[in-house]
Amino acid sequence: MSTRRRCRASATGAAVALAGLCLASGRAAPAPAAPENYAAIFGDQYAGAERFLREHAWIAESLKLPPTDTRVALAVVFPELIRFSALQDSIEVRGLKVLYVQYGREYMNFSVGRFQMKPSFAERLEADYNRLFGAAERRAIGLPPFEMGDTPALREQRVLRLDDLAWQVRYLRLFMDAMAVRYGKTAFSGVEDRLRFYATAYNAGYTSGEASLRQLMTRRWFHTSLLPPKTTYNYADVAWFFFARGNTATSSPRGHGIDSGGLRRGLTAQAPVPSGVS
Repeated sequence: MSTRRRCRASATGAAVALAGLCLASGRAAPAPAAPENYAAIFGDQYAGAERFLREHAWIAESLKLPPTDTRVALAVVFPELIRFSALQDSIEVRGLKVLYVQYGREYMNFSVGRFQMKPSFAERLEADYNRLFGAAERRAIGLPPFEMGDTPALREQRVLRLDDLAWQVRYLRLFMDAMAVRYGKTAFSGVEDRLRFYATAYNAGYTSGEASLRQLMTRRWFHTSLLPPKTTYNYADVAWFFFARGNTATSSPRGHGIDSGGLRRGLTAQAPVPSGVS
């Protein structure tokens, strides 16, 4: 018998012997780990994020996406709603935005607002909007091209937009459409695969490219602590958990019938904001 056949026979025999040992001892093979219950893990923070979406149902409508894409978009940012701290955000906006406005891109790696968007993220989206959509498309959208540059005045305008929830909704819609254009030829196995890919892109950087994002989809970096804790979670897992629960707060009430590339036909320049919403 060849060495390869002896090895194969030995491996097969070992597997059979192990199975027999398990049966003889009355022990079943270990079951796969149950999915983590993020509603229980994050407790009040998770419940608060759900409550925020219920109390701000206008966000789903303002995205002007069909129901499934609306749910995907809000699931993508849901982990950030869990992590958001109004006190911490206020400190960051007051302190770090001053550094960013005065000194530029070296200080753009901080998060702002409910969706925890960074100035670097907004700047890339603005550049993509100018580059990926033509003049006729932008006129139909009603949103003019962004003025690009690295001046204090432009940086201040960007931070003020990020500090406005209605503008964060616009940036989220721009993200969905930029993803549809950049990764329009990507073969997704289903809505879960697409959501996990989009969530990873939002969290890790949507310009990273498909191969890099696929590698990052399993990383466990997400937490809600000020300092890195011992236990961390997968951002896309949290997003999918929320989506899979079918929360009605993320359902678009009108169902506009615009596909995930529908920025070309649907986004208005001004998202409707009820009085009292900042």
